Amino acid sequence: MKQNTLDGRRKEACQNRREADYITTSNSRINASTLEETLVHLTPEFPYLSDLCMVHALPGRLFPWHWHNEVELFYMRDGVLDYILPTGTHRFRQGEGGFVNAGVLHMTSCPQGCTCTQEEHIFHPSFVGGNQPSILLRRYVTPVLEHPGLDLFRLDPALPAHREMILLMKESHDCYLRKEEGYEFDVRERMTRLWRSLFALTKDLQTETQKRPHSDRIKAMMEFIASHYQEKLTLEEIASSAFISPRECCRCFQETLGQSPFSYLMDYRLRKACSLLEHTRLSVTQVGTACGFGSSSYFGQAFRESFGCSPRQYRSGRL
Repeated sequence: MKQNTLDGRRKEACQNRREADYITTSNSRINASTLEETLVHLTPEFPYLSDLCMVHALPGRLFPWHWHNEVELFYMRDGVLDYILPTGTHRFRQGEGGFVNAGVLHMTSCPQGCTCTQEEHIFHPSFVGGNQPSILLRRYVTPVLEHPGLDLFRLDPALPAHREMILLMKESHDCYLRKEEGYEFDVRERMTRLWRSLFALTKDLQTETQKRPHSDRIKAMMEFIASHYQEKLTLEEIASSAFISPRECCRCFQETLGQSPFSYLMDYRLRKACSLLEHTRLSVTQVGTACGFGSSSYFGQAFRESFGCSPRQYRSGRL
């Protein structure tokens, strides 16, 4: 009996460690070390999904930093949503849409006092371009993926070409939800038409725009924090991960994310705490310790200031 109990505890501890490696949402998992998002319902057999996302209902009214190998198209059904990239913040309102390129680090946030319903379309580039040595991939898909200034592209419904792309999104979402026989053809046909329009709109853009020099630095420091958030970190350690000075580290965070390194670290620890409260049976004290908080009282205070409730109340509300 004692051995069975011990084995059970070991199994639970192992599961808790595995969960701590990820930030888990209803449809995806974000690797805490690399920030890569893996989408649960997107499969190699049909590498496309469409979903509605209401960021105002998430903890902190945001979806945390992440990137994915798939491209992302979206349409704002209502409300306001900020897309935050290392290169700046872009606000989208009802009726507007956009494109986020594959591999682009980003997060989304719904401003206080606002709500939002975002229609997302996420798919692997092979969905519209096929695999190598496809001429479609080489001529029409890869140039968009490798466009140096095309991290994000805004769709304005006041422009006819943009309005048509948004309409194709709506039609694709409806097909995907109904899942009538042959819907896969209908979805791919609309996404292919949409991609052809995107290619036409972006091929004549100035390609001299390069990513800001802070982009690689901030990603390196964010990855370092993701790997060491449980530890007592210093500014010097964070800066060293990107081979820059502490002063440059602060400037980099402020100019790209609009916050200090330690403010970002606090946000990351609290986001991890939410994930552990939702997906493990660790006690509140254990969650605080696992997320790098020196004491349970400090953890509780920081959590309440950020989310308006205690860690225990947050967990109860999720059960």
